[in-house]
Amino acid sequence: MPVGRRPVVKVYHVLQYKLNRQLRGTVMSEMQTEEFELQALDKHSIRGSHWYPPGPVRGVLQIFHGLGEHRARYERFAMLVTMQGFSVVAHDHRGHGSQAYQSGYFSDVDGWQKLTDDGLLVNDMIGDRYRGVPIILLGHSMGSYIAQYFSMQHGYRLSALILSASTWPLKLKIMSGLIVARIESMRIGIRGTSALLHKLGFGDLNKPFSPSRTELDWLSRDEAEVDAYISDPFCGGPYTCGLWIDLLRGLKSIAADSALRAIQGNLPILITGGADDPVGGERGMTELTMRYARSGHNCVSSKIYPSGRHEMLNEINRDEFSADLLDWIERQLPGVAGA
Repeated sequence: MPVGRRPVVKVYHVLQYKLNRQLRGTVMSEMQTEEFELQALDKHSIRGSHWYPPGPVRGVLQIFHGLGEHRARYERFAMLVTMQGFSVVAHDHRGHGSQAYQSGYFSDVDGWQKLTDDGLLVNDMIGDRYRGVPIILLGHSMGSYIAQYFSMQHGYRLSALILSASTWPLKLKIMSGLIVARIESMRIGIRGTSALLHKLGFGDLNKPFSPSRTELDWLSRDEAEVDAYISDPFCGGPYTCGLWIDLLRGLKSIAADSALRAIQGNLPILITGGADDPVGGERGMTELTMRYARSGHNCVSSKIYPSGRHEMLNEINRDEFSADLLDWIERQLPGVAGA
């Protein structure tokens, strides 16, 4: 993006939520919400939500959501975060959300980089509104991979990085997946959806929880949350061949110690999630933590929750998880805590 260029922000409406909850002794009575729209260089419309407290803002939590979901699913968490004096900003990735041009599709060209560039535009908007205020980036699942790629290019903009439900990508699986995705793309087109790719991507995730109630029990032990995901028309697939190619290329770009070294070594990083998450779980997150430590990062910590599954913010112990995230931010950012 050209130096000095700032996005034009369209703010559609402001909503206000009344809260009567308490977290660690701090009470805030209102959370306000703005819906915004930014325009990318290729004319793509980036739509997002900005949740903020009624008083001074101590920091901003920017969120990159995961595959097959959308920003509105983080509103409940945002209520807790704003109660502690933080703003929360989340946008829908390309191919996601209620106004996606084509669901499950990023772009004809350079989809992974465009996801990162979209996040940069949102980050610019945050910086313009909250000059000098720390920005913490939280990426969940696919969003954690985008967040790492973003941090390789723009980590100097961040005060901390949180990787939720992440893992260390295995190159052999990435390369074999790319071969299949390219063959399927030649067969049905880049915008086509492949049952074979879907099976390769998701087919084994529910097996550890057999006998299962639904095909998505791997998301959470909370049945109501699983049912909410299933009934949400903007959650789940289908995913195009183009998306799989972009995603696998993105994983390849971060799956090396040399790539991790592009992120500044003193950036506080938290790697966290459920031990029973079939996407990575305890083994995958432990490997990722070790890779960061080996590549020269001296502010890396890990918090893994026994029996937790893929979506800890929607798990039966989500309040514990949310409070731990806020505690970590407070510990790592004394300037924020003392503001």
